[in-house]
Formats: sequence, structure tokens, C-alpha cells
Amino acid sequence: MDFNTLKNTDTLKKTGKGICEDFIAEAKKIKSVNKETAKSAFETYFVDYLKKEYLRFDGRVSRRQYWMFALFSSLIGFVLGLVVAILPFLSFLSMLYMLALLVPSVGLAVRRLHDIDLSGWFFLICLIPCIGGLALILLFCLPGDAQSNRFDAKVK
Repeated sequence: MDFNTLKNTDTLKKTGKGICEDFIAEAKKIKSVNKETAKSAFETYFVDYLKKEYLRFDGRVSRRQYWMFALFSSLIGFVLGLVVAILPFLSFLSMLYMLALLVPSVGLAVRRLHDIDLSGWFFLICLIPCIGGLALILLFCLPGDAQSNRFDAKVK
């Protein structure tokens, strides 16, 4: 995705419309979610990623993979927060969980940036107070490149 093309209002409108259409399509799929599909998604998008790609920073990852990982890690963090609120002596569990997910979360973010043809160094934009995190979230919402780009995983 070239930022010079985003300056064009027609391109910006098409990008926004594409994001809305993707969101609506995913929202329609929520109706068919049951225990088995939720468990399968948890294993596919969270557990398998942590098992197989814990330290991977190369290649690309889809928007779905990124947001599903974010969803499941947030849900687990929320449950841990409730446990810590009830049993404060277990507060170290929250810290361990955050530390355990730090590296894979950064790796996933870098790979998501690769999917929109940006360098992983763009992740440092989150260091800009107030707007950096919002800008990063907006970048993560952009659709990935349909064709191959310079960050495609190399075939071994």
C-alpha cells in the first residue's frame, strides 16, 4: 500500500468501503459460531501460533490472524484480570502472561505490517504519544496486498 495513493480521496473512499465490507462479512459469520468453531479458532489462531511461530518476525500474516490473536489474548487477559481482582495474591500471573506474549505480539505486529508492504520498523510509530498507537491500529486495519510483495516468506 503506497501512502501517496491514499492521498487520493477516491482511493481513500475505496479503502474505507473495503474495510467496512470486510467487517460486515465477518460480522455475518458470527451467527454461525458455536463451541466447536470457537475452540478450533482458538487453537488455530492462538495456540498454534504460539507453538510454531513464537519468535518469527519474517513473512506476512493476514488481518484475520492478527485480530483473532488480539481477541483471544485480550479475552485471556480479561479473565486473568478478574482472577487477580478476586485473588490479589495471584497478581504475578498477569505479569507473567504479559511478558510471555510480549515477543509474539511484536512479531505478529511486524508481520502484519509486512502484509501491507511496510517495514517492521513502522511498529516504532507506537512510541509517539497519543497518536502513535491509533495510527498503528489504523494500519493494522488496512487490507493486505493481494499480490506478493518484498516480505513474502522465502520458500525453503
